[in-house]
Amino acid sequence: MTTQRPDSPPALRVASYNIRKAVGLDRRRDPARIVEVLAEIAPDIAVLQEVDTRVPPRRAVLSPASMEAHAGLRLLDPSVGLGRTGFHGNTIALAPHIELLDLDAIDLPGLEPRGAVMARLRLPDGELFLVGCHLPLVATFRREAVARLVEVVRGAGDARWLIAGDLNEPRPVGALSPFAEGARILPAGLSFHTRMPRFPLDRFILSPHLTGAAHVHRSAAARIASDHFPVVATLTAA
Repeated sequence: MTTQRPDSPPALRVASYNIRKAVGLDRRRDPARIVEVLAEIAPDIAVLQEVDTRVPPRRAVLSPASMEAHAGLRLLDPSVGLGRTGFHGNTIALAPHIELLDLDAIDLPGLEPRGAVMARLRLPDGELFLVGCHLPLVATFRREAVARLVEVVRGAGDARWLIAGDLNEPRPVGALSPFAEGARILPAGLSFHTRMPRFPLDRFILSPHLTGAAHVHRSAAARIASDHFPVVATLTAA
């Protein structure tokens, strides 16, 4: 957690990272580079996409032991068998001081398998309902997926909630417009492609209970580890 004055609310550092199955721009699969980037960021929570291979049995590309040893994060496993980590490629990793209370997953509409992981977390200052997702490339399915996510966060009631992930929406709002009222679409910057960043695909959506700022993490390691830069949000209670 970021150091704060005693009278300030604690800040939460959340990273979202499409790791592209740990395949870098040199076309080598090197999970150690992903772990290095996450260690640079030192998040309290990391929301990850494309964490398993595309071809069945879709095996995990990240080692829980390496993540814990080198990035101080424990990988959660919302998969349904096959020994893999991730639901349709999505998972969450937590720092030791973040407590997991509940973990679930849902399917999202689309031509290719898409989904979201959902976690209820206990933070030092209360609970947070977190959704990590990778939205469809096709705009029609992306709008349908957003409608499903709206239903999901409404189910959180008055709790603080956060959506993070590769939203695949190149426009400032676009298919995310259902969140434009009553929530905040937090811009981070141009996160895709790492070779020449042109699109703000990776973003955060905050409930009214949260405020903060976000940025793109453009380190030397991040420039080659994946085709997406990670985005990082620093959040506090509103």
